[in-house]
Amino acid sequence: MVAALAVYIVLQFAIAVWASRFVNSEADYFVAGRRFGVLMVGVSVFATWFGAETVMGASGAIAEEGLAGGRADPFGYTLCLIGMALFLAYKLRESGVMTFPDYIQLRFGQRAEVTAAVLTIPTSIIWASAQLLAMGQILSETAGIDLGFALFAGAVIIILYTTIGGLLGDAMTDMVQGTVMMGGLVILLITVLATGDFSFSHIGAEQLQWRLTEEDGTKESWLSTIDAWMIPIVGSLVAQEAISRFLGAKSASVARMGCYLASGLYLVLGAIPLVIGLLGHAAGFEAESTDSYLPELARQYLSPLMYTVLMGALVSAILSTVDTTLLAVSAIASRNLIERVARNLPEPRKLLFGRSLTLLAGLFAYAIAASGETIKGLVEIASSFGSAGIAVALLIGLHSKFGREMAALGAMVAGALASFFGEGMPAWFVSLFDEGASASMPGWTQGYEGSYLFAVLAALAVYLVIGGLESRGLIGDRKKSPAAIDAPGL
Repeated sequence: MVAALAVYIVLQFAIAVWASRFVNSEADYFVAGRRFGVLMVGVSVFATWFGAETVMGASGAIAEEGLAGGRADPFGYTLCLIGMALFLAYKLRESGVMTFPDYIQLRFGQRAEVTAAVLTIPTSIIWASAQLLAMGQILSETAGIDLGFALFAGAVIIILYTTIGGLLGDAMTDMVQGTVMMGGLVILLITVLATGDFSFSHIGAEQLQWRLTEEDGTKESWLSTIDAWMIPIVGSLVAQEAISRFLGAKSASVARMGCYLASGLYLVLGAIPLVIGLLGHAAGFEAESTDSYLPELARQYLSPLMYTVLMGALVSAILSTVDTTLLAVSAIASRNLIERVARNLPEPRKLLFGRSLTLLAGLFAYAIAASGETIKGLVEIASSFGSAGIAVALLIGLHSKFGREMAALGAMVAGALASFFGEGMPAWFVSLFDEGASASMPGWTQGYEGSYLFAVLAALAVYLVIGGLESRGLIGDRKKSPAAIDAPGL
């Protein structure tokens, strides 16, 4: 099996190397020269979104928590992709930008652009770290090697693979990876159902609840339920990882239709880990951890050949997600930070910066993955932190002329601060050095219920208030950013 996985990964490298021959500019590297049709956009966005948390994290979470564990995957992220199609894809592609902070610069000015970039880069690196952790777990499971070494080997493979091909190479390998994912999951579902050990009739009513049950037997609050839905739907709406794929579309209409296709693929195939999690729990199957639930179940019920196919599918899910994530970090850091300081760079220098930053992003992601967080936990942090204010500013900015630079800046800062305290980040930082001290910190530093919901509401309130003051000429400089008023897409 190790040899088969090695051959599969070498094939991905070969495709990336071949695609790199067509990468001659920054646009080729980050948006694939805008060559994609509907099928390429749809499969590419789907493959990017269908990551480790869907295949590995979600099945274990659903086995443990029932349908409530599937609010993010597959349902929340499917709704997020539909939201991208409805509210983002057409206008962003029409504007001709390469990253969404590019649009924020056009609409709100450079300070808002830099703020969005600084808030986005850490969350994307955390997202990549979740995929690297999953890659390490798969290599450890299949090769029987130490998780730490497997994580290091997986990181080296993915970082080199990503740095070579750019988005064009990623999209071409996505077609292979997407096909392998579909085949592997379908084979697993058919095999599991054919064993006779699993039955839908054994699924209990408690597994079909959409709200979590606390340890004392009570249901979670409605505030927590709403928050759990908002994190994947709104928190991931401004993910450059997916946005870069539809920005590579031939036209705005192709970008929108590709997102609709991706949402359909995500819901259908994301339902397979959901079904397996429900059936596995009903049959009494247990795994060492939620992250290893699906691989352990597959090892027990699949033949060695079919297990190899499924492991190839899991590797595909990870490769297709993490390569785009590292590219997203590189694109934003290069275009929206470095190029704002070092202007008028020649294309070869821009391309060199892009590849170097991809490598650097991979090293940071590896360091976070080695810290020991779970896949699902890393993804939830990445989905929620810092995105509330960006989502508010971008959505309002795309669809109206209300609000200028100060409104966008205020919304992003308010959303980030609300997330910072709502997620209990002050106490978490202190716990890295002294767990005892963090436990004795005030309650407002420990986080609070409904944190992401409040972050969105805080960002929206600040945007509306400051935008109203701007429209009356009470704050801000109306002459400072005339381009913002007539930004493309409005």
